[in-house]
Amino acid sequence: MTGLPAWASPRLAGLAPPLRAGSPPSATPPRARLHLNESPWGPSPRAIAAAGAAASSANRYPPGEGGRLVAALAERAGVAPDRILLAAGSDLILHYACMIALDPGRSCVYPRPSFPRYRLSTAIAGARPLPVEVGPDGANDVPALLAAIAPDTALVFACTPNGNTGGMLGEAALIALARGVPDTALLCIDEAYAEFSRAAGGPDAVAVLKAHRRGPWIVSRTFSKAYALAGARLGYGICSGPDVVEAIGSVRPIFEVSAISVAMAEAALEDEAHLAAIIDSTREGCARLTLGLRELGFDAWPSFANFVAADIGRPVDPVLAAMAERGVLARGFREPEGYDTALRISVGTAEENRIALDALAAALAANARRPEERLP
Repeated sequence: MTGLPAWASPRLAGLAPPLRAGSPPSATPPRARLHLNESPWGPSPRAIAAAGAAASSANRYPPGEGGRLVAALAERAGVAPDRILLAAGSDLILHYACMIALDPGRSCVYPRPSFPRYRLSTAIAGARPLPVEVGPDGANDVPALLAAIAPDTALVFACTPNGNTGGMLGEAALIALARGVPDTALLCIDEAYAEFSRAAGGPDAVAVLKAHRRGPWIVSRTFSKAYALAGARLGYGICSGPDVVEAIGSVRPIFEVSAISVAMAEAALEDEAHLAAIIDSTREGCARLTLGLRELGFDAWPSFANFVAADIGRPVDPVLAAMAERGVLARGFREPEGYDTALRISVGTAEENRIALDALAAALAANARRPEERLP
């Protein structure tokens, strides 16, 4: 944000306005909406039915804090229900971690390029950012994250699979992270794509932290990706203890989570066949997009999520604009410095993936010509 008015906090300087995710760049509906890592497949039919049933009680505020959903999540994670926190998207879990741990006298270590929330909420809290580059494979560089920790570091973020690149941490790296972050700092592991990485044989961050970490921790997960409930806005945090849940409770609004969203998530959690179908189709789509990028001359980062990214070796914004003109929405990395040649495409249906690769090829050809020779 530039040109701050007199009443605005200086912390707003450099912060981008909220992403207007629902507004395509033109009046024409996109042929392939592949810029937000959504599922192209709809929610479980059980979740849709549950939403209808819950809507009849929408005149009342949600009862309790998730009830049966919290109990089910706690049982799966092997923790007590008082260690589970629901929020309107896992984005808010990450934001709340910053609100309870950071202030202008502290610092935050986080990976880049990754989910922008770490950087943005660190700035909102007025804390000192300590970004750490991911490794060549697109996974978080754990030794570098640990080396970046300063005496004033109060929060350390890790993301696996990593937002933007899709790289996954192995069990040994997670153990090193769990043991290496000081007990005086809060460790927050963002597992928004956990279901995809687990299906590929990846480790369970909760199990690792329970076994190897003494200090405080949060693992954030979401129903937006593998469960196809992005529009329902429901994420959750699994915490080291009820003290972390209570701390977050002191900074969050009341009745934040919709009863309809909770009902949908509860039903989706029980429909394991629908989840498995989405995971299998996503894996196939990742493979197709990776091959398509290779055929265009680009090596994609290995992805264990529901998107594929690559460095296309030229400014990405004109390419994205040209793809949008052809009805395909993709995106760059949204990093303030560097990575302006990186492109990310969410996995779509088989047809959407084909359309996206065709649009990328056409956009690359158009942007390779002189401006006056480019296609309309």
